[in-house]
Amino acid sequence: MSLPEFEYRSPDSVEQAVALRQAYGDDALLIAGGLTVVILLRERLVQPRAVISLSQIPELRRIDLNGQTLRIGAAVTHSEIVRSALVRSVAPLLCEACGRVGSPTIRNMGTLGGNISHGDGASDPAPALLALGAEANLAGPDGERQVPLKDFFHDVFATEINENEILTELRVPVPSAPRQTRFMKYTSTSEEAFATVTVAISLVRDKRGKCPDARIGLGSVAPVPIRATGAEDLLRGNAVTGELIAEVAAMAASETDPPSDAQASGEYRRRMTAVWVRRVLEEMLPP
Repeated sequence: MSLPEFEYRSPDSVEQAVALRQAYGDDALLIAGGLTVVILLRERLVQPRAVISLSQIPELRRIDLNGQTLRIGAAVTHSEIVRSALVRSVAPLLCEACGRVGSPTIRNMGTLGGNISHGDGASDPAPALLALGAEANLAGPDGERQVPLKDFFHDVFATEINENEILTELRVPVPSAPRQTRFMKYTSTSEEAFATVTVAISLVRDKRGKCPDARIGLGSVAPVPIRATGAEDLLRGNAVTGELIAEVAAMAASETDPPSDAQASGEYRRRMTAVWVRRVLEEMLPP
C-alpha cells in the first residue's frame, strides 16, 4: 500500500524542528528511524499534512557524558547504544535492553527516542530506563524541560510530550554507589517477538545484606511501561530473605494491569511477572 501525500521537512537543528512543530501543530508527524511511523502512514491510521524528520539534527545523534549524567540523543539507534563503550560503562542495563529489541534490522533502524515517545507498554528499553532513574529532555518554544521517565508515560501514544515539543534526549544519572542491574525479557514465541513480560532491576546492596535503594521496571504487563513502586518499597531498607523476595515478587505482580492478546492472557502475564521478578532477585541477591 502506498503512503498518503504529505510535505516532508528535514530541519538541521532542534530550534528549526521546534518551529516546524509549532507551525504545523496537530498536522505534523515526527519521524526518526520510521519503523512505527511508516506503518501508521501506510495503514492510513494517521494522515498528517507534514512529516518532520529528526534524522539530520546532529545533537540528537550524540552520546556523551556531562558531569554525572549520561546523555543519549533521541535519534541514536538501538544498535549504536549496544556498541557504545560509554553506555556500557555507565548503564550496561540499557545495552542489554537495546540488544533485545526485535531483529538486527530493527535495531539498526529504530531509535531510542522513537521507541520511548510512543509510550508502548511492550517497549524493551523503557523498563531499563525506568530502573536506571532516567529522565526525558523535551524542547519546545519556551525552552527545555526535564521529565522523570516514571512520570512520562500516560497511555499508548500518549506521553508528556505536548504538540509543540520534541523529545531531544534521554538522561541517565551516573550511579553514586556501585549498583547491580539485571534485564530479563521473556517471550512465549520467538526471541524477536514482543515480550510477554520484561523485568529490569537496579539495586544497591550494603554490607549488612540490606537494599538501601531499588528500582524495578516492568514491560508488557500494563498499557505503558511501569515502575513497581510498591514492590520497591518492600525491598528498600530491609534485610533480604527468601520470604521477602517472594513478597516483593507478589507485590510487583499485583501492580500490573496486563493485556490479553494472542501471545498470552492477562492472568498469565501477571503470574509470570511474579515468577520472573522472584527469579531475577534471587539471582541478584543470593543468601
